[in-house]
Amino acid sequence: MDISVAADTDVVAVTLAGRFDAHCADEYDRLVISEIGPDRADVEIDLAGVEFMDSSALACLVRTLKACTASGGVVTLVAVSNPARIILELTRLDGVFPVVTDVSADRGPARIAVER
Repeated sequence: MDISVAADTDVVAVTLAGRFDAHCADEYDRLVISEIGPDRADVEIDLAGVEFMDSSALACLVRTLKACTASGGVVTLVAVSNPARIILELTRLDGVFPVVTDVSADRGPARIAVER
């Protein structure tokens, strides 16, 4: 799993590629959850490159959601791959997380083409 985290002034932008599973859950938490706080409460997770997700990956997403909510932020899933979309739908978590195909360059409120 490749995990890329870019924390700008108010958004934690995460890009994941490969297998999102139990083998990378601790690294995900260390890199992503640690960046969330009152000054940076919103997280955008790009799942376009995710080839596989298991229950550990879902637990990571839920922990991210809880940390963001506790800090007054939101989690947005971006460009969800088919394998990730299927597991989110099967577990009914697709209704819990906002899903978009892309985000605006300024990361402002203008999100493009909300998927459902």
